[in-house]
Amino acid sequence: MSDNESVDLVAELKGFVESVQGMESADRAPAFTTFFSLSRIESIADQWQENEFQFEALLTQLGSIRGMGTRVRELTQTIKRAQRRARQQQQQDVLQQLGMTNTFNESLPDYLTEGFPSLLIPNGFDVDLGGVYTLQPNFDDGTVTREKIATAPMIITQRGRDTETGHMQIEVAWVEPPGPGKGRPKWRTHTVERSVLFDSRKIVSLIDYGAPVTSITAADTIRWLTAYEDVNQHKIPLTNGANRLGWQRDGSFLLPDGHIKLDKHQELKLFPMEGMDPIMKSLRTGGTWEGWLEVVELLRDHPLAMLSIYSSVASVLQHIVRCQNYAVDWSNETSSGKTTSLRVAASVWGYPADDDDEGFIYSWDSTKVWVERAAGFLHSVPLILDETKRVKNKQHVADVLYDFCSGKGRGRGTLQGIDKVNTWNTVLLSTGEQRLTSFTQDGGVRARVLALQGAPISGPAQTARVVADTVRGRLYAHYGHLGRRVVKYLVYHKDSWADFRTAFETRRDSYAGITNTAVGGRLAAYVASLDLAQAVCETLGVPSPTRDPIEFLIQAVRDGANDADRARDAFVAAASWATMNRHRFWGSRAASANGTPGNGWAGRWDDSKPEWDEICIEPHALQNILDRYGYIFDEVVPRWGARDWLHVTTRGVTRSKRIDGIPTPCVCLRRDVYEELMTAERPDVETANVAEAQLDLIEERVSYSDSSWSALARGEE
Repeated sequence: MSDNESVDLVAELKGFVESVQGMESADRAPAFTTFFSLSRIESIADQWQENEFQFEALLTQLGSIRGMGTRVRELTQTIKRAQRRARQQQQQDVLQQLGMTNTFNESLPDYLTEGFPSLLIPNGFDVDLGGVYTLQPNFDDGTVTREKIATAPMIITQRGRDTETGHMQIEVAWVEPPGPGKGRPKWRTHTVERSVLFDSRKIVSLIDYGAPVTSITAADTIRWLTAYEDVNQHKIPLTNGANRLGWQRDGSFLLPDGHIKLDKHQELKLFPMEGMDPIMKSLRTGGTWEGWLEVVELLRDHPLAMLSIYSSVASVLQHIVRCQNYAVDWSNETSSGKTTSLRVAASVWGYPADDDDEGFIYSWDSTKVWVERAAGFLHSVPLILDETKRVKNKQHVADVLYDFCSGKGRGRGTLQGIDKVNTWNTVLLSTGEQRLTSFTQDGGVRARVLALQGAPISGPAQTARVVADTVRGRLYAHYGHLGRRVVKYLVYHKDSWADFRTAFETRRDSYAGITNTAVGGRLAAYVASLDLAQAVCETLGVPSPTRDPIEFLIQAVRDGANDADRARDAFVAAASWATMNRHRFWGSRAASANGTPGNGWAGRWDDSKPEWDEICIEPHALQNILDRYGYIFDEVVPRWGARDWLHVTTRGVTRSKRIDGIPTPCVCLRRDVYEELMTAERPDVETANVAEAQLDLIEERVSYSDSSWSALARGEE
């Protein structure tokens, strides 16, 4: 379109509007497409500022015609985008003519750019210590003014791609002004998902970390970072990374202070999940390896405290031996050394404080979401939670324990879809005045807990207090060494992982005989992992305890098997209640002379007949009975059916019984099962007096020197 023709655009548009008004509806759309060619749209955009009132009026008139509203709205948006592109190009042309190109090294002092490559500033922007600016050219006099969009320099320093998910993380850096009298400004860095950095609603979250961005400047900041990344694509490092600790797919192990790997492994950089900075800071080393070993010498007479070391080390063995998540719980009265045990466990990996923002011990009253995210980030490193009594709502403990044992977080919706689901394979270490299993009625979860009874720091109160205080003081000076030595040992012996699994399975099968229950068999696997962890520790020079802690673990298995078999206890409780309340059952001799109970009947029980073989309880009545004793109907009754403890029909757990002449579904408890359970003796073994069969198990533990383990034991880190 020529310049002369562009002058008549208003007239052309007016004529088109008048012609459309006289058209048939079917002809309007083709005419619209023909008239608004790309060249005519660009011409209208060029002339818009001069004829804005006329264009607006005519397009409004055109949009009021039937069938034209949506097309006109889309057209208007297209014109405005063309306007913006034209203005930007015009600005770029002026800036280019003025030579407004630069590099960071020219704009900022050298000490501020140390460690960063020479990075280009995109055209249209400028940067100095005062902030980031857009350059606005004055077309009349050829000058340029600067409009501040950030109060401090802000750049992208590194990009990382998660090797598991493919997600891109961005490390962004900004200059943080120093406090009064504190010297030069410093660069601060923070890593976020790419979607956070380039979304105006999300980027403002960086405010909490001190970044120079606000809700007002968010859009301009994103425009700056987008342009900056574009011109520096070839200079900003792009590395492989991971957003969680522990074992990686290639068999390497990632910690905040290093990537433990073989030469064949690619280097990985850690891009931590949002909010994991405290954990990052806590997982560090302090003091010396020898200093930490001196602390262990103080604990050798305290096997429950030594188990905290093995529990902490066992977390990294989970992946190798393919063991499920489980919890180790120290429960006892206050001032018995429980928290000291957790400090010992924490010292395997990092700073063992429970009263410091940078300590590796966390509280049970942490939110469920935080625990899930922390477990996902730790991944192969233990999660340590102290003192269940801090939790006001007991259900919170049950929920956290259930989620942890599942090994998988909950998917949550985001504006972009479904958030990444966290997974982990590790060990939970816990303390409290009451057993961790007392917070849940879920038999499956209870079977994932090794509950250790007794004072971790034993002996007279005064002596135990001195030991605990001494251990705490020395641990604050020496920590973090064992975990890294264990990981190096395992990484360098990856070819022998099959031998580790064999050693684990041998121990698991041996301990499975402690109790003849499914729960006992599951707990035996956890004992085996701790046994294996002890072997690894002693291979690396950790002093062995003077008393074998396996005694306490065997007791924990037996206690756990008994405690977890809630189906058995619930069956006995329900049948015992019926025995004591015979008068509430139809057909019972205790009901009445004719076998009719009064109000509040519970079911049918023909105990007046010598051959009676069942107690039939109406489901709602049974649910109330179970509730009274702290059991859940849907949890235990199906297990009764699975164990053949009920008289049932072909489907379900009920059987129809005639009550007052009406067929009524009932849960029918077998008499012979009840009598067998009542006469059977439940295991009751003192911790310090292990049964002879169990002592045999201890003596028959695989001899490390006489097995394939010896080859591993001779290896050095």
